[in-house]
Amino acid sequence: MKATLLTALIAATATLTGLVAKVETASAAAFTWNNAWTQPTISSKSKTGFNDTPFQQFVQKESVAIANSGQFKLDPSKLNLKYDYDVSVFFINEGASYRNQLAFNATTATTSNSGLLFKDASCGGVGCMMSGGDAVLQLGDQAKVGNIAAGTQLDFFLKSGASKILGTQTALNGDGLNHVISYAYNNYIILGFEDVYGTASDRDFNDLVVVLDIGEANVKALIGATVPEPSVTLSMFAVGAVSMFGLRRRQTRNSN
Repeated sequence: MKATLLTALIAATATLTGLVAKVETASAAAFTWNNAWTQPTISSKSKTGFNDTPFQQFVQKESVAIANSGQFKLDPSKLNLKYDYDVSVFFINEGASYRNQLAFNATTATTSNSGLLFKDASCGGVGCMMSGGDAVLQLGDQAKVGNIAAGTQLDFFLKSGASKILGTQTALNGDGLNHVISYAYNNYIILGFEDVYGTASDRDFNDLVVVLDIGEANVKALIGATVPEPSVTLSMFAVGAVSMFGLRRRQTRNSN
């Protein structure tokens, strides 16, 4: 629910930076929401030094659907951390009428660990898309997932105000719809959630927008196999430009 998420991401990252990629997340099958969870410590950006400003441009405008959003279905096999990292989630913005909650699930071959991140993901203060007097979060607030070992898969779940739990696997959402889009940008992961269940959804994926910090090395490991490095991308453009220039010169020479 803010500045065009899809358009801005493609324009800002897909063209020359090579940093846009679909995020792959873990299985929702073993996840159970625990209503006894309490809110973990929230740290403000003044304490963490996190800069949310570059990410605000990616918050989709309210009720502006992202075209063909089904193509952003997340593959549960790929958000597997290659390196140990102290993982955090940063609140970017929200455009929801509901008072949503956010939780995570971390799984390995032998263990499963879940927990709450934001008990009330409502935005208050300057810059909020939807601001209420009793809202809890401010832009850039941080909640820590904790130390996650290499080989762990991560998944994230939104519990909407309508008590629907919506994860990253379309097949496991009760309405059969995709409710999360995600990208890599500037060595972070952006997640955008759609909280309305069923076909009444406006599909703008701005009901909660967060940034996931899994570490630069893990992000590069995730996108490296499918997205060329910026230098490679620029080289490809350069080669193409030189080839076209040479072709045009030959064509001009032949015509003369």
